[in-house]
Amino acid sequence: MKRLTILLFGVVFSSQLWSQQCDWPLWDTFKTTYIQDSGRVLDGSDKRQITTSEGQSYALFFALVANDPDTFQQLFNWTQKHLAKGDLTARLPAWLWGKDKQGRYTILDDNSASDSDLWIAYTLYEAGRLWNNDYYQNMGYLLASRILREETVKLSTDERQLLPAPEGFVLGSNVYRLNPSYVPIQLIEKMATVFTHQDWSALRKGSENLIIQSMPKGFSPDWVVYSSKGYASDKKTKGKGSYNAIRTYLWAGMLADDDPFKPKVLKKMQPMVAANIRQGKPPQFVNSRNGTYKGQGSPGFSASMLPLLVSSGKEELANNQYQLVEKTLRSLQDDYYYDNVLALFGRGWYENRYRFTSDGSLQTYWETQCL
Repeated sequence: MKRLTILLFGVVFSSQLWSQQCDWPLWDTFKTTYIQDSGRVLDGSDKRQITTSEGQSYALFFALVANDPDTFQQLFNWTQKHLAKGDLTARLPAWLWGKDKQGRYTILDDNSASDSDLWIAYTLYEAGRLWNNDYYQNMGYLLASRILREETVKLSTDERQLLPAPEGFVLGSNVYRLNPSYVPIQLIEKMATVFTHQDWSALRKGSENLIIQSMPKGFSPDWVVYSSKGYASDKKTKGKGSYNAIRTYLWAGMLADDDPFKPKVLKKMQPMVAANIRQGKPPQFVNSRNGTYKGQGSPGFSASMLPLLVSSGKEELANNQYQLVEKTLRSLQDDYYYDNVLALFGRGWYENRYRFTSDGSLQTYWETQCL
């Protein structure tokens, strides 16, 4: 049989690799370890055996990347039934579900998480486009409209911010507690591209300002406060960047190369790249106010840095960290949920399983190669 060579996302592959590339062993392991009860993503690190809307949203995205519509439908059905009381068109999903003090499984906190809602809306819309499913696409539109209406605030005529949730993050008149890792620019750009009658472009502008202006030393904080004076350290976390902020670098690195924001954010994040070079892996904790850092991040942190390192021209370091993740990631225990979802994002991108285009659309390897 002849050996066929093809080009995908700028990387050359031979036909011998595609039988392996069309399978996704890490996703299969994640399903076996973390997805229970016909569509519930379990985080076993919490004794309440919790499920979060974040976990559901990420798993929906991975199921789409893996071209796994059966698991996608199970995840969607469980999310709608248990987190949205049966109707995602009528209410935003609760962010936390699990075992209460009486041992009953139920919603533990019905406040929503806007980043999870954004990922669900985006993934539903893209699933509808890629799988020719009008129902998913319509659900994505309706959820996106609700996010813009209920989870954003208007700062000026051309700038919005995404509140982390509808309740609890308005600190005063025009004072808000925000999270830079909640605003993947590519997802917002997709909404701005397809829902032109809505104010998504203003949310993109506000999100870009949030990301850039909250890291004066090139390190992103977990939380920040916005007021008329600009962006300042959150009093509770005092500029610390760790388990939330690691995603800010992940989303930035995965931006399309021709996205106009990418050069600016890459330049801003080079101190974090330098910290990776110095340590051989990302720091676990950073002080975004003075640029100091300490500790060594988990395998999930290393996976999160892969797109940023590649986009910054540090291919050798990226390969070293990829190999480190392969050797050290604990994927067969249900109490390493966060590391595993970060690994699915970072390794999946590094393995060329998906890309985002400049308009925010999702490109997957299976669209042309795994039919």
